[in-house]
Amino acid sequence: MGSGRVDVDAALAGVAALDCDVVALQEVDRAQPRSGGIDQTAALAARVGGHGIFAPALLGSPDTSWTAVGAADPGGPAYGVGLVSRYPVVAWASQVLPGGGDGERAPGASPQNPGWDHEPRVALSATLDVGGRAVRVTTTHLSYLPWRGVAQLRAAASAAADGAEPAVLVGDLNLPVWPVRLALPTWRHAGGAPTYPAWNPRVQVDQLLVRGAIAVREVTAGARTTSDHLPLVATLTLP
Repeated sequence: MGSGRVDVDAALAGVAALDCDVVALQEVDRAQPRSGGIDQTAALAARVGGHGIFAPALLGSPDTSWTAVGAADPGGPAYGVGLVSRYPVVAWASQVLPGGGDGERAPGASPQNPGWDHEPRVALSATLDVGGRAVRVTTTHLSYLPWRGVAQLRAAASAAADGAEPAVLVGDLNLPVWPVRLALPTWRHAGGAPTYPAWNPRVQVDQLLVRGAIAVREVTAGARTTSDHLPLVATLTLP
């Protein structure tokens, strides 16, 4: 943080140091000049020896202008969410969330004041083979506009629960804990600790919820890395 550039190697090293079996990623670049043109999800998967999946939320640049994702991903510069898993990936799908569309960043916008949120959002769900048991893991990154974020949260949860297997929903929800609990009463919130901003954490916007035969043993906020969020680290168990 504070270097004025994207240090991909440092970011990959920070995530790899967590030594997690499954990593849920948000605000991920693919073929963006600002991050060296690499596929960040694939690079992390190669670093930790896992399977990487990327779901674009938008095509183009989140810093300038973009188009919303259609029925197919044509490749090229994109920005979205990803999953890296050391467990085999049986199947995966992405779900476009309500709100957003083609657009451009408002003039003079910054991460602290990005203007009206026309940014597309997506949920990525993958079914993992965990020792012969199917577990569905969904990652997402929601709008910072609370009313839109709650609608997107419900849509993401619907996609996450599309099946009988135990399910995990995790991501940068851009909401405090209490509206998340109220919006998803059939999910069990894992709790945790403040994750944002990384240099002085005051609110937990990075959250994890579970449903079905899966238990939460521990949830903590990890050490600061290159992100403006602290990582949320959870230990989950199956009966």
